[in-house]
Amino acid sequence: MGLDLAHSFDVDIAVWLALTLIPGGAGAMATGRALARTWQPLARLFPYALLLAAATGFLCWALFGVPVIPASRLMARAAAGDWGEVFLALGGLAMTFAPLWALGAASFALTRARQMRRQYPFLALSTKAQEKL
Repeated sequence: MGLDLAHSFDVDIAVWLALTLIPGGAGAMATGRALARTWQPLARLFPYALLLAAATGFLCWALFGVPVIPASRLMARAAAGDWGEVFLALGGLAMTFAPLWALGAASFALTRARQMRRQYPFLALSTKAQEKL
């Protein structure tokens, strides 16, 4: 009985995409919206998106056995002093972090723009409307 690596890879990618984009993306968008509504800077999204990426990686592993962050390999390489391999192993976390940060930043920008239009409507006046004033 042979191991079908192509099928296994497709299933792993599907699981990762489903968990990253649906619950992780919803959480990232809610975080971006909450930061914008409370007038926090966009830089605060970084640690929150990193925590969401770690939680999404844990869910991928706990529910489906798909290791996004191969912790055993990571620890073994760190103990051996092979830091290049450690940074490569963290690539799974970075690949999860990037879309979550992008969704959170998009939600932040949309919410902040809506806030600015509502709070400062005179800034959105067209040049013709300003000439009439």
